[in-house]
Amino acid sequence: MKIALVPIFFLCWMNLLAQDSAKITYISNEVFLLETQGKKVLIDGLFAHMDENWYDSPSEENVALMEASAPPFDLIDLIAVTHKHRDHFDDQIVLHHMLNNQKAMLICPEQAADLLAEHADFEKIKARVIALTPGDCMDSSLVVSGIPVRVMRLEHSYYMEEDSLTGTQVNRHRDIVNLGYLFDIEGFKAFHCGDTNPLNEKEYSTFALQHEAIDIAFLERMFVTGGGKGMDIINKYIQPEHIVFMHINPANRDLFIKHFKELENITIFEAPMESIYYETSK
Repeated sequence: MKIALVPIFFLCWMNLLAQDSAKITYISNEVFLLETQGKKVLIDGLFAHMDENWYDSPSEENVALMEASAPPFDLIDLIAVTHKHRDHFDDQIVLHHMLNNQKAMLICPEQAADLLAEHADFEKIKARVIALTPGDCMDSSLVVSGIPVRVMRLEHSYYMEEDSLTGTQVNRHRDIVNLGYLFDIEGFKAFHCGDTNPLNEKEYSTFALQHEAIDIAFLERMFVTGGGKGMDIINKYIQPEHIVFMHINPANRDLFIKHFKELENITIFEAPMESIYYETSK
C-alpha cells in the first residue's frame, strides 16, 4: 500500500469551524454532510432507519430532522444521490425535506427521480431536481447552487446470486445506475464514489481523477477488501490527500480502525454524527 503516512495538511478534532476549514460530518453508511464557505452539501443523506446489522442507518430522531429540514440538516444547498438503493435514498424523505427547504437542489440518477415523480407533490419540487444518467465511462460537468460538480457514471459493485430459472450466477446490481460526484467548493474538492466497483480500472483510468487535486475522497470499503488492485487504483487514478472509507459493517469497524491507525490521512469514523475538520490550504 503506497498511501503516504504524513499528510500535507492539518486534520483534527475541533469545537469551532474556522473560516478556511471544511467540516465533514458522518451521518451513516455512505452519508456525509459537507460544510464550508457557507455551503452545505448532503451526499446520500436522506434515507430511513432500518433494522439491519450490516451497515449504519440514521436514527429515527435524525430521520425526523432530515424530513423537517431541521439542524443540522437545515439550509442544505445541494443534495446528491448516488443511486436509488434504499440505504442511500428514500423518495418520501427527500420529498419532505425539499418541501421544507425551498433552497435545496437535488442531483440524482433518473432512476431515483422516477421514484420521486410518482408522488403528487413532485411538481412542487420538480424545478429543483436535476436528473441525469451519463453513458458508460462518461461524465457531465455543471454548476448547482454555485458549486461546480463533476458527475461520473461509475459501475455499481457486483452482488452475485443464483438465477432461480437458469441456475447461473448473475449480478443483482447490473441494472443499477450509480453516480460518482466531485464537488469543488471554493477550491475544496471532495469526491464520493457511491457503491462503485473498485476494480473497474477502465472507468477510473478514463476519468483520471489524479489530475483533480482531490482533498478528501469518500471511498467504498471494497477498495481495501477487494485486494491489492483496489489500492492500486486509488494510488494511480484518484490520489486524494485524505481518504474516508465508508459502507463499513459495524461489526468490522474496529478491524478497519486498527488496520489504518498509523495512517494519519485515512479516517474511519467510529460512530454516526461524528465530525472532523479539514483545514483547507487553497
